[in-house]
Amino acid sequence: MQAKHSIQVPEYELVRSAKRKTVSLQVKASKVRVLAPAKVCQDEITRLVSSKAEWLWRKIDEQQQLLSSKSERQFCHDELFYYLGTPYQLDIRFQEQCVTSIELDALAQKIIVNVANSFLTDDFQQEKLQQQIKQKLQLWFIEQANLVLTERIVKLQQSTGITMQSLKIRHYKSRWGSCDAKHRINLNWLLIMAPVTVIDYVIIHELCHIKHLNHSAKFWQLVKQFYPNPDSAKVWLTKHQAHLYWV
Repeated sequence: MQAKHSIQVPEYELVRSAKRKTVSLQVKASKVRVLAPAKVCQDEITRLVSSKAEWLWRKIDEQQQLLSSKSERQFCHDELFYYLGTPYQLDIRFQEQCVTSIELDALAQKIIVNVANSFLTDDFQQEKLQQQIKQKLQLWFIEQANLVLTERIVKLQQSTGITMQSLKIRHYKSRWGSCDAKHRINLNWLLIMAPVTVIDYVIIHELCHIKHLNHSAKFWQLVKQFYPNPDSAKVWLTKHQAHLYWV
């Protein structure tokens, strides 16, 4: 079980008001807001948010799942998937005695899925086809994520001079990465859908948590030293949030 001090604190918006007497935490649309009296010190707010980090991540997860369930993916012809920041359409091609395979056509902006003609026979096969495409496509995305994310983190460790203990590519429902007190970094494989510049921001964000396991002013100062405009990456992730999930 992970110790509480090693749970990464989610980013939050701080709203101060002279009329407030207590600190309140809100999670709306998977975003955290802290409503605080004007005179409450930052250290006290940081301690409170840190103590509620586990609860906050749980609420974020719940709201992210609700968002995803509103438009479940169908894994059908012409459905849109992002890859390295570019939208690609699924191009499902039926062939004789074909083993399901994935190809990327960057020029046509298509992800080609080659499948066997046998899937065209009946409704049961159609359901099976959907599951086959989902499975193969997910494996392909994970393979690309392992290659690209590993390559980027190696380069960014060199450029920042910050070294992690280990890297794991995994699935998160509501965050793009994490770093614990032992300097172990986890990255969400769904990041492969984002542009390389946005991937770099997330990696730098997690590397900086090796120095500061919080979102203090010193943490953001370090992030901006290596990534001067983090807001641009955060805006991209927020704007494309509906496309960057997997059901």
